Amino acid sequence: MPDTNATQRKWAPKTRSGCDRDPDPLKVVLWRPNNVAIQRLSPTPHHSNEESRAFHFFRTKVATNLGGFFDSSFWTLDVLRVAQHEDPVRHAIVALASLSETLLDTAPGSSKPPPEPFAIRQHSKAISNLRKKIDESDESSMEVILITCALFICFEMFQSHNEEALSHMCSGIYVFFNWLSNRRKISPQNTLSSIELQLQRLFGRLMLQTILFVQSKPHEWKFFIPSFTPDLPSIPLVFGSLEEARDSLDGCMCTLYYRMLASQFQGLDNNFQEISDESTFQHDPLEEWASAYKRFIEDQIERLSPKERHAATFLEIQQITGSIIAATMPVSQETVFDSFDQSFSQIIILATQLLCSGNPQYADPEPPLFPAFEMGIIPPLYFVASRCRNPSLRRQALHLLRLGPRQEGIWHRDVLGSIAERIMNMEEIGCQIAQNSADIPGGARLSILNTSIDSVQRAVTLHCCRQQSEEGIGYVIHELVKY
Repeated sequence: MPDTNATQRKWAPKTRSGCDRDPDPLKVVLWRPNNVAIQRLSPTPHHSNEESRAFHFFRTKVATNLGGFFDSSFWTLDVLRVAQHEDPVRHAIVALASLSETLLDTAPGSSKPPPEPFAIRQHSKAISNLRKKIDESDESSMEVILITCALFICFEMFQSHNEEALSHMCSGIYVFFNWLSNRRKISPQNTLSSIELQLQRLFGRLMLQTILFVQSKPHEWKFFIPSFTPDLPSIPLVFGSLEEARDSLDGCMCTLYYRMLASQFQGLDNNFQEISDESTFQHDPLEEWASAYKRFIEDQIERLSPKERHAATFLEIQQITGSIIAATMPVSQETVFDSFDQSFSQIIILATQLLCSGNPQYADPEPPLFPAFEMGIIPPLYFVASRCRNPSLRRQALHLLRLGPRQEGIWHRDVLGSIAERIMNMEEIGCQIAQNSADIPGGARLSILNTSIDSVQRAVTLHCCRQQSEEGIGYVIHELVKY
């Protein structure tokens, strides 16, 4: 314990004669750690200089962007704390940081270079150490496995390796929900820790990305089993924070989409009967969410920071998009989207606020250096450009899409912009004077069955269906789209 009297003597003022006088009363300041202090992680002795530098680069440059519109503390604090004493996480962070430095020097629009040997070695070490961790099966194994998996997903996302990223996503979702399902069977009342709650939200959002991604293949989803069905969250009268609103919206969309897809799979697999029986709700959860959110915004909008206002606008876009998808998913006819032109227009207005407005509250002076881990503005704008048949609205959406971020999660602006433009051109052949959605005949519209993205050749193979009758009879078209 330090000598308090010595400290007082050292700083006590002296008289002109050089003798000590009685010191002024000592002011005691109680120090509490804040986020800045917490981020000053202690150096680990066995880190090499190159590892330490890459670790610092991840913390200061990469992690801050991974949260997208929302708080990144999971990446800047929680993940880094675990990395301090868990080798799989540490090596995965260093590999991703090294890869990110390589991408930083890549000109926009050019092919992404392969990782440097240092990044590959670190990635291999992460895989090797993760296998050892899986064999240990101690209490901390699950969070280490899931965090490392999330970093592996980032590693593939950043290189535009869609197949590999989707594979990691499906595996991670399966591992998490299998663990959660088993845990609930053993101790239903046991609550999740803070980092377990973070992982539950993260893998729930990854499930949304997987379900909605244009290259998704439902028959390959490992996590699509009845016992993993997400629970519909309870929606309060008014939300207490943006994070609560976000978690509630993600939970609503996950549950709705999961159950609707399960009802479609019912004819293929009887195991889905127990889900499809519950696929309808007494009240529309997304409408309930919108009411609670409106009350929150009316009360809190003046207190939100510029970044929080970005996030608030994005949540509204996400809710409108989710409502359209939920209403149209069970319907096979593409003309069903024509009744949502007003909603499509509202998405464009809100997206314009985020991307084009001169209002300082929406200003974003410096675009992110690296992709976000989360799904963002790209999917809703692609959705409008490809599913809205109003010529003016869909072109505004395409314009905004090309102004937006290059990548968010597994979603790429150039890929989706090229797909949307090709769909638009194919559907509007012979309809040059079209003024509204009704001018695009039902027989000209395309339904996307599947896509295959080749990031090396920068090409997308589209598998589309063009319906020729109200019964859904049509034919399949295969299109190669360069981006």
